[in-house]
Amino acid sequence: MTGIRGDGPIVRHDGKSNSRSELIRAAQRLLSQRPPSAITGKQIAKESGVHYGLIYHYFESKEALFLAAMEGLTSEYIKHRESTVDRSQPLPPLTFSGHELWWRAAANYSADGGASYASLGWTYPVLNHELKQILEHHPEVSEFEAKAHIVREVCLNFGWMFFKDTLQEGMRLTGDQMAELGNLISTA
Repeated sequence: MTGIRGDGPIVRHDGKSNSRSELIRAAQRLLSQRPPSAITGKQIAKESGVHYGLIYHYFESKEALFLAAMEGLTSEYIKHRESTVDRSQPLPPLTFSGHELWWRAAANYSADGGASYASLGWTYPVLNHELKQILEHHPEVSEFEAKAHIVREVCLNFGWMFFKDTLQEGMRLTGDQMAELGNLISTA
């Protein structure tokens, strides 16, 4: 049963909404707004428009729902990188354009020092994928150089995700200026 994706809920071809997908998308949006420990099942139900009890019909726990949410965002981001990154460049940027939900959710998961990631049994797939790709395509780059590059990119992007609103206000930047800065940061 394939869904039709738009701005609204995923709808199956038979016209019925797909509650599981709606729960995942709601969890993704909420994870992009706050750490997982600050999200309740009731908030997920409200955000998704799905009855609270269905969370536990489709997922064994809230953490299992969060894992599905993060796996979906991560899969989309890695697929995007595989099709768009110029691997002739030894240390390509980890862009966030078009993947702000993943970056915000990853930043919120990281906010507690990694305990939330540990609860998922997370293996940092984007970071490890990127490390593997750099080392595979550029054996001249040391593992430490590649890791340092990834760390710098993550710190820059997490900072942008967390502080861009404050920076816009504090520096009196227009929306167009913020978009230009975001493009510069995302491709630097």
